[in-house]
Amino acid sequence: MELTTLQEQRIEQFVPTFKRYLEATDREADLHERHERTEMLSRLLSAEGLEQMTELEFGQVISSLWASLMWGNKGYLVERLLNDNGLSQLQVSLRDLLWGNRTIAARYDDFRKSIKGFGAGMITEILAFVHPEQFGLWNNKARQALFLLGFEETFPTVKKSQIVGKEYEQFNALMLLIQGELAQQGLPELDLLGIDYFLFEVWKAGWESRELTTDETEQPEATALTDFDHDDMIEQIIAIGQWLGFEVHKEKPIALGAKVDAVWQARIANLGVVTYVFEVQRRGSYDSLILNLQRAQNNPSVQRLIVVAMPDDLTKIRREIETLSESFRRSVGYMEVAEVMRAAELVTELTGIINKLELVKGEFGV
Repeated sequence: MELTTLQEQRIEQFVPTFKRYLEATDREADLHERHERTEMLSRLLSAEGLEQMTELEFGQVISSLWASLMWGNKGYLVERLLNDNGLSQLQVSLRDLLWGNRTIAARYDDFRKSIKGFGAGMITEILAFVHPEQFGLWNNKARQALFLLGFEETFPTVKKSQIVGKEYEQFNALMLLIQGELAQQGLPELDLLGIDYFLFEVWKAGWESRELTTDETEQPEATALTDFDHDDMIEQIIAIGQWLGFEVHKEKPIALGAKVDAVWQARIANLGVVTYVFEVQRRGSYDSLILNLQRAQNNPSVQRLIVVAMPDDLTKIRREIETLSESFRRSVGYMEVAEVMRAAELVTELTGIINKLELVKGEFGV
């Protein structure tokens, strides 16, 4: 794998932006935060730390992650991860992920298979903070930054929000290439976590101000995203609903014969409960999806049925639903995967801004 001329030019284009960030006064605050988080995660996630980890310490790890920012109530997230997996299984799987002897591709894939509720962002952030010389951080901002740097052709993974182990291995190799190019541009001594800071500045400066020389009217998610992870999408819907103040449920039976991906509920004084149902469609039969929604509508508290899918799938699903009864047709809403991801990003950004005010201290001290 080598950088193309275009990629080298794009990287060079954003070097002055990154140098301005490195010279800015708020850089010190970022360095301090990184040092504190690295110190805490290295201690709690060391082989010895994992051996004696408590539920409180696990909560401190999860609550400290950028990937957890969108969860207003991080205690809910921590409790669900513990309930779904058990502390002992989390300890064993994290030990193998971080300190195992096999390839990172194998360890990453096994962790995803054995542990529920961890997306690529959360897993790779843990790896990047514990082993910053070896592993980079894969999240939507990094993915979009790579798109801006011209990697969509040579690294098709840039079009996916979730990745498998082999793709993460390739991503780390790519990060090392960027590291080498930045060193030639006068930015040595950056580990792969430092490269993530560079990618963040690329995303912020390039995407928001449209500094690219190509088509500047394109939207990142509409052009870049070709696939997503079903479970991760449910997690994002749950997190958004929880942040908005709804009581949220995942994979909940809502009516006879109807178990739905996600539910938002709100109690209206003593009048009853209002329910919003979400079904995420990635693969499978449209007929099964529609039948499940029709059954869910039999619950009298259900006010809206929302289908979340890629644009092409939404078009086909809408076409089929338009042939059904008016009452059902009018109860269904449609949301693109990219819209959910954007909403989750906005929630994350707003939560970060609010957290700086330190209005409320979290139960894990983070």
